[in-house]
Amino acid sequence: MSVRGLNFLQRWMDDNLPHHSSSDPNLARGLAERATTDARQAGIPPEEISEEVGSLFTTMLEALESRDREVG
Repeated sequence: MSVRGLNFLQRWMDDNLPHHSSSDPNLARGLAERATTDARQAGIPPEEISEEVGSLFTTMLEALESRDREVG
């Protein structure tokens, strides 16, 4: 993954993920779609982000499931 893609994803998740945990696949799917759209608008191809993380949906779901532990 490019440093640019990694930095974008980390900032995006910090700014957009809720501060509570969730295992809601619809929420994760929506966040993955928004992150993809925002990356494109920032000039970052989604493939640049997903090279290492694989599925952005899975990445969002895992981040949501561990959110309380990170914040609390």
